[in-house]
Amino acid sequence: MRDAVRVTALLTIALAIAGCGGARDTIEREPVSGKVTLDGKPLDDAQITFAPEQGDDPAAGAGAPIRGGSYSVSRSEGPAVGSHRVSIWARRPTGKKIPSDDQPGTTFDEMGESIPVRYNAQSSLKADVKKGGPNQFDFDLTSKGQ
Repeated sequence: MRDAVRVTALLTIALAIAGCGGARDTIEREPVSGKVTLDGKPLDDAQITFAPEQGDDPAAGAGAPIRGGSYSVSRSEGPAVGSHRVSIWARRPTGKKIPSDDQPGTTFDEMGESIPVRYNAQSSLKADVKKGGPNQFDFDLTSKGQ
């Protein structure tokens, strides 16, 4: 669980940096979009990230929220042309209450990843972003099995 939190934090930082490229950004980007389902139902309130498989520039990646089973990233904020590892994340309350270290006597909802690790921290999902597209990537996830 701790590794998933670290990966999420690193991806968040990388995506924040990627969004700060502005006019100086020389990365050849493309728009991407698609649909994501979990066990046949549209995924909602989740996040998708595209991390380049080659090179070490995290700014060449991209991410977007998934709402109503769909996501979309514009060209200006899209991933670089090339092969990407795709990760899908959806943190949800576990139903447990955790005592607060900052405010004694209070509790907060424990959060946990609701998507199997094979789709995020250990993702084998891929997307090959092509110049000029179409770059629609749909992902049908299952909560059971490999």
